Amino acid sequence: MVFQAISFIYIKKATSTLDSKQMTSLMLLLGSVGLLLISLVVEPSGVTNLFQASLVLYVLFFISSILATAVGHFLFNAAIQHIGAGQTAIFNNFVPFFGLIFSALFLKEQVYWYQTFGFMFIVIGVLFGTGYIERAFLKHKQLLHNKSM
Repeated sequence: MVFQAISFIYIKKATSTLDSKQMTSLMLLLGSVGLLLISLVVEPSGVTNLFQASLVLYVLFFISSILATAVGHFLFNAAIQHIGAGQTAIFNNFVPFFGLIFSALFLKEQVYWYQTFGFMFIVIGVLFGTGYIERAFLKHKQLLHNKSM
């Protein structure tokens, strides 16, 4: 979490002079090259196994890399650029929420009552953290005050 918080701060600083799309592209490129180099050291025979995978596996790999990773990071870094690192970090709490939802949809995983209960707290926490509940409360209070006049 410390490194993630530090990365959010650096992304915010970098996107003041760089477009968030450029920043994300650079991050994904450097990360991919780094992972490739590490994989060549850790698993040198992995390159030969790479060519033995099925077409379905490659399609899933590219869908995952383009949709889930690239689009997700583009949106997240754009959010950091627009609303700041602190506000954007609040939405990281939704990662396990959507992970559970999509594992239930795609992998037919069972969602238990205590997971649903826990995610209610996550949603409430995000609503409080973003200030949505306070703004809604103040707006409602203002409406009641205006009606009483």
